[in-house]
Amino acid sequence: MKITKKILAVMLSAMLIVLCFAGCSQSGPAEEITAKTMLIAYTEDNAPFVYEENGEVKGFDVELFETIFKDVKNEFKNYKFVKVDKDYKIGEDVYCVDDNGENCIAYVMIGGVQKNVGSVNENYTFSEDVINDRIITITTDKSGVTSYASLEDKTVGVVTGVAKTALDKHTAIKNNCKAVQEYKAEDIAAALADLDAGKINALVVDEFLYYSAEKAAEYKILDGELDNISYAYLFKKWDWYNDAINEAIYELKSPEYNDADEFAPIVEKYFGYNASSFEYNPPEKK
Repeated sequence: MKITKKILAVMLSAMLIVLCFAGCSQSGPAEEITAKTMLIAYTEDNAPFVYEENGEVKGFDVELFETIFKDVKNEFKNYKFVKVDKDYKIGEDVYCVDDNGENCIAYVMIGGVQKNVGSVNENYTFSEDVINDRIITITTDKSGVTSYASLEDKTVGVVTGVAKTALDKHTAIKNNCKAVQEYKAEDIAAALADLDAGKINALVVDEFLYYSAEKAAEYKILDGELDNISYAYLFKKWDWYNDAINEAIYELKSPEYNDADEFAPIVEKYFGYNASSFEYNPPEKK
């Protein structure tokens, strides 16, 4: 009798293991693409959103989709991150044809896709803002700068790129400054050293770069921002993925569904701070 029980226990354990792996194969990454594979497209490496390392696709968008796939998969059995050309039309262009002759199409675009650029909002549907890169102005206690108005007759540094573009748009602020000193992104340490030394009185910089600096916590951030760059997920116009992914992220971060916010730690892992202002009200909560 004892031997029979042991045999049954072993058989049951073996069946559970098989079922576990069978379940995983239905919701994990795909080895071969079929029409039942959710294709998640990106156009190029754009760390920390998505990038390739040792032949593996990694990044914030990658980990987030791996986490929420079970909640957005619908009839798909697995998923695959695929690199596409910049002119690839989400939800329309065929990525490949599977062994059964079925067309495989990517319906989601990731990789640090920007909203509010050109006519992109008119041509596609986006999720709610997932990541935000604010253009901020930092200063020190000894600079005497307490607001944007007090930048008058001050020497201001600006990091070239998105920060400079934002400052250029605010002509009243820029023209009020005594001088504007430009720094490249790779020279952020030199810019902060000049701020400490009083060579510049404030520095306009984007948050992604600012929080990557070793001494970021030592500076004051002026109230207000010069711009806010929104990154989200892109879909074919009016696609159902929009609400499904918004809902999945909402549940991931909401204490109503989890013991703690499981979304913010993923954001902080890749950006070094909570770079998200994601807000979504499910239809039943509106």
